[in-house]
Amino acid sequence: MTPLHAVLFLHVLAAATWLGAALWTAGDVRKTLALGKPYTDALPRRVRPALYLDLWMGVATLLTGIAAIGLEGGVPRTGVLVGFVAVLVRIAVLVLGVRPAYRSVEAALGQSDLSAAGAPARRLGMLAGIAHLLWVVALAGMVFPF
Repeated sequence: MTPLHAVLFLHVLAAATWLGAALWTAGDVRKTLALGKPYTDALPRRVRPALYLDLWMGVATLLTGIAAIGLEGGVPRTGVLVGFVAVLVRIAVLVLGVRPAYRSVEAALGQSDLSAAGAPARRLGMLAGIAHLLWVVALAGMVFPF
């Protein structure tokens, strides 16, 4: 196995983990809020690790992708550049949108105000959908030969 093969293996592993890390989080938040107390008490124990894994697997995907580009000679094809930009935007959506939206949900839960958690939960769902679409764009960029 060459270093490039090892890095590509780690890249695919990180990307797959990244997709699955928080795939169901927005739906979990929405459904748990609908159930109310005491179900909402367990929500942070499920969501925080998922969002943490989501962020760090995104970083790992980015770093292994950069390493693969370097090992391939440093001149990526257009599809890889599209994927690279999609990964950067997805990480930005996660850091600047998804995580703050969830923190707003958690703050409302801390004040036992389930109705105040509704708007940030909907925002979380919208941003998670955008993030998943960006993941698909990144995957398409990596796979299609353009």
